[in-house]
Amino acid sequence: SFMATLESAESAIENNDKECIIEDGHFEITAPLSQDLIEEFKTEGTNVVPNFYYSENHFDETATLLVFDERTALNLPSVFDGRLPIADNEIAIERLFAQNRNIKVGDTIVINGSDFEVTGTVAVPDYSSLFKNNQDLLMNVNDFGISITTKEGFDSFDSSLITYRYSYKFDDTTLSDKEEAELAAKMQLKLTNNGYTIQSFLTAKENQSITFLREDMGKDGPVMKVFVYILIIIIAFIFAILTSNTIDAEAPIIGTLRSLGYKKSEIVMHYLAPTIIIALLSSIVGNGLGYTVMLKPFENLYYGTYSIAPIEIQFNLEAFITTTILPVVIMIFINWIMLFNKLSFSPLKFLRKDLKRKPKKARKLPRFSFITRFRIRVLLQNKVNYLILFFGIFLSSFLLMFGIGLQPLIDNYVEEIDDSLTYEYQYILKAPVECDNGEKLMTYSLKTPYELGNTDISVSFMGISDNSEFFGKIALPEKENEIIISKPLAEKMNLSKGDILDFKDEHNDKSYKLTVSEICDYKGSLTAFMSLNNLNSMLKLDDGTYNSYLSNEKLDIDEKYISKLITRSDMVNVAGQMMRSFEGIMKIVCIPHYVVYSLLNTFFCHDFLLHSGHFIYLVLPICGAMLTALYVGTYLCLHSLHS
Repeated sequence: SFMATLESAESAIENNDKECIIEDGHFEITAPLSQDLIEEFKTEGTNVVPNFYYSENHFDETATLLVFDERTALNLPSVFDGRLPIADNEIAIERLFAQNRNIKVGDTIVINGSDFEVTGTVAVPDYSSLFKNNQDLLMNVNDFGISITTKEGFDSFDSSLITYRYSYKFDDTTLSDKEEAELAAKMQLKLTNNGYTIQSFLTAKENQSITFLREDMGKDGPVMKVFVYILIIIIAFIFAILTSNTIDAEAPIIGTLRSLGYKKSEIVMHYLAPTIIIALLSSIVGNGLGYTVMLKPFENLYYGTYSIAPIEIQFNLEAFITTTILPVVIMIFINWIMLFNKLSFSPLKFLRKDLKRKPKKARKLPRFSFITRFRIRVLLQNKVNYLILFFGIFLSSFLLMFGIGLQPLIDNYVEEIDDSLTYEYQYILKAPVECDNGEKLMTYSLKTPYELGNTDISVSFMGISDNSEFFGKIALPEKENEIIISKPLAEKMNLSKGDILDFKDEHNDKSYKLTVSEICDYKGSLTAFMSLNNLNSMLKLDDGTYNSYLSNEKLDIDEKYISKLITRSDMVNVAGQMMRSFEGIMKIVCIPHYVVYSLLNTFFCHDFLLHSGHFIYLVLPICGAMLTALYVGTYLCLHSLHS
């Protein structure tokens, strides 16, 4: 269900971007564009269309609702319920905002003193993630939303309250990021030369409302895949034990049948047939449930956080192979091997229930006391059973640790974020501006290959000043090709001092090879530290160039120069929101873990405690298995979250 939902959601987003013609960027200016300039942009291969909106800043007293003019060219809406507005007093509300505000189709809402009837709920591709401001770190699904009305309805608003936003789309769809950025810069220059004041200019790559979901999509996959692989191992293990026990219990019957002339292959097929039948029936039922009742919880993981178009679930070949074909093949193969191995004994041995290989000579033990030697003999004679017991208890305890370990790990992450930040405010600037009380910082993002996740991850580079107030404990490397990395980056990438990392700059199409000189205890993010001058030199920038300020107090900087403002509370809230978004996955993962843990422990305790007769000798493998599972389960849980 999860893998099918994930792939279908990714496919729905990709198709929706094409069908609804998502923008390549937008800009906001203080006055409408002239038709001549729009035509000039068009002749240069750029379609510029109006995307005006009115901002209702006190909707329902606390929320902000953007009311957009009718969209017919770019960023077209996808309808969930109802229909798009057709009359001047009708409006369509973004689905997630309507859901959280309990607004339903047919309700009447008041905007700018006028009544509007809600005719439908929609999603638009340029607001898949509901960021009120692009500089915000945190989405706001409760107090920020968008809506669409008709041309006539929009014209009823006072023109002085309208924001003149224009969205643009390049005719050439094969442009690289660098080429798009260059064209966007030319557009800004042309707007300025024609006397327009630009309030904001965002390319699609810079727009968090567009990119956040697409970058975040699929990061839950590694956790679920680890879970699936663990269950496949358990299935194979349980079936092997059950088959072995069945052969032991029915040994006299098998011996009789072999004596009467039944072939070995016939008996193998007799015992293999139930396994095949059960495996096939389970696969049919599992796929039926997976594509029906189990889809809703996984769909809600995305519908409850993001504003995305309706997801149409598609057949997932990878999921079918991983969760159906592979387990069935493993069960049949394991049983076939076990049966052929077990049925290699003679009929006489089956009749005598003597299904042991040639007895080995007893090992000579040191001159311990009689009781000690007796206990060691019991352990050695039953070492196979104890090994099986150890492995079974390990698997069940591991499942339990993996299930219950997710939430405490995220809780701890939230606490570490709060403790590790050495500053209260970080101002990321659009352009350098002098400020007296802030510490200058150069920040830049580069990507490096992450083999475990089969993707590239973004690493935040910080160029900090010598004798920094906030990073004074970090001894900056003198060499230009050396970096100090944060502990989370080292753990995620399994790095140590002296390792060499490859980085690439997608905007400028450049690559760098850098050596890890130290690992610092900074836990705020995946970060690499360099001196301000070394980072500027590497990026071919002038000495002293900066694009950010750090401070413990608010700085007096004009908002038009601020690209993003990050506060300590923002970072903590982002971590908290991650936990709330991940909560659905945790519940779905934990419940099966508890069930399987209970079943496995019941099976192994019943099987060994009732038949071994040596209760005291079970303590060592049980405790050892549980302690091993505690370590391994926590370790893999951490690495799953890293992925």
